Amino acid sequence: MPNNKYEKILAVAANLISTNGYEGTSLQTIADKVGLHKSTLFHYVKSKEELLIRIFERSINEVSINLDKISTENELDPEEKLREAMENHLALLIEYFDSSSILNQMKILPKKSQARYLEGRRKYEKDFEKIVVEMKRKGYFKGLDAKIVTFGLLGMLNWVPRWYKIGGRLSRKEISNILFKMIVKK
Repeated sequence: MPNNKYEKILAVAANLISTNGYEGTSLQTIADKVGLHKSTLFHYVKSKEELLIRIFERSINEVSINLDKISTENELDPEEKLREAMENHLALLIEYFDSSSILNQMKILPKKSQARYLEGRRKYEKDFEKIVVEMKRKGYFKGLDAKIVTFGLLGMLNWVPRWYKIGGRLSRKEISNILFKMIVKK
């Protein structure tokens, strides 16, 4: 559990919303689980809606910052960029499993908040697609649409947390490498 109180609030809220749904999770339950009085919780967030927005932002921001670094790294060849992008995506999906599992509840948010999140997601997809385009220039994905390849890769990666078990037979990195080899066939 995170040491920083704000991070702990986000983690607990994500877990509760993931388990009980947005409507089934109250600020009182979150405060109780964190060990705060409900009124103290309002020093960190103004509403449950804001809390949901912060959960979405935290997960998309970290993965996006890492992907931006990977996609613009001139020293890496496209294959290595793709390998690192896939590992980055899986690492954060698994680390923020609760956050990523509540993304389908985004429709609860007002359109303005949804738009902010969707803008970040589109930027992330474009950065991932840049790597796919670089791979195409090297002869991979011949004759395939880069956007569809990108969506296919992200869809495959997004499914892993549904069946992945921490401490299971294979590590996250080993699974990422297997998926990479399926795509790149080396």
